[in-house]
Amino acid sequence: MYVYVVQQLINALAYGSVLGLLAVGYTMIYGILGLINFAHGEIFMAGAFACYLLVNALHLPFMIGAVGAVVASILTGLLLYKIVYQPCIKRKAPVLAVFIASFGASLAIKYLFMMFFGDKRRAFPIPEYLTGVHVIGQITINTRDFVMLIATIIIMIVIAYLIKYTRVGIAMRAVSYNMKIAEVMGVDSIKIVVVAFIIGSALAGISAVQYGLNFSILYPNMGFTPGLEGFIGAVLGGIGNVPGAMIGGFIIGIGEILFVALLPSSFSAVRPMFVWGLLFLILFLKPTGLFRPNVKYEGIWGE
Repeated sequence: MYVYVVQQLINALAYGSVLGLLAVGYTMIYGILGLINFAHGEIFMAGAFACYLLVNALHLPFMIGAVGAVVASILTGLLLYKIVYQPCIKRKAPVLAVFIASFGASLAIKYLFMMFFGDKRRAFPIPEYLTGVHVIGQITINTRDFVMLIATIIIMIVIAYLIKYTRVGIAMRAVSYNMKIAEVMGVDSIKIVVVAFIIGSALAGISAVQYGLNFSILYPNMGFTPGLEGFIGAVLGGIGNVPGAMIGGFIIGIGEILFVALLPSSFSAVRPMFVWGLLFLILFLKPTGLFRPNVKYEGIWGE
């Protein structure tokens, strides 16, 4: 039983990496705009399809496909900002209107992909050098899971350093705390918003590649569940708190996999109940999430 639990925990780390990166993307955009980007799951999906097309249709190496996924996600995120968020910012649109516009953009992107690619599931390209396994005692570790976890740790260290020690990171923290004061001090808040979208979208693209490697599939509606669970992970960790969002994503991913692995198979159908139940429990006991939010948002829609 001990070996089985450890094996499932190792397997769950891969999905935790996917949700952790998505959660960080959510929380970075929220930290600047004070709003949840409901189309983040579709930015994630666009990256997965870009990797698939570059590798399967153009027969390019997988690493080029992975880079293409990040680039496609960034372009999708910037397009979303240009079409949806920038007009709302300029016109000081009500928060509810921005929520509706973001949700509408999510549906538009998803159905556009359905129109071009259909709704069927496709096999995600996995390079041969990531298909190996390593056996340690009675524990089996997939090469791709190990690479995904190491990549996530490196990315998290880079993001933490960026936010804490670089000029851009300091500017982002200033804008997230009080945009008006930051602008008085010479910070270009619009450029900071664009940077937040670039970083958040890039993380969605990386997460999409990891999801494809983990589950070996992609389809136009693939962003809904990971996107929703990534958002819950961000709330769980304390919305606006980047390390907290990563930890929240790992908690959701690991907990969901262990929920299925450790309970009878009849409980598999109610796996989403675990995610929502955990969210309600944490918010009931600690409404701000597990960690203190690092933002005191008084930005574009604040006073």
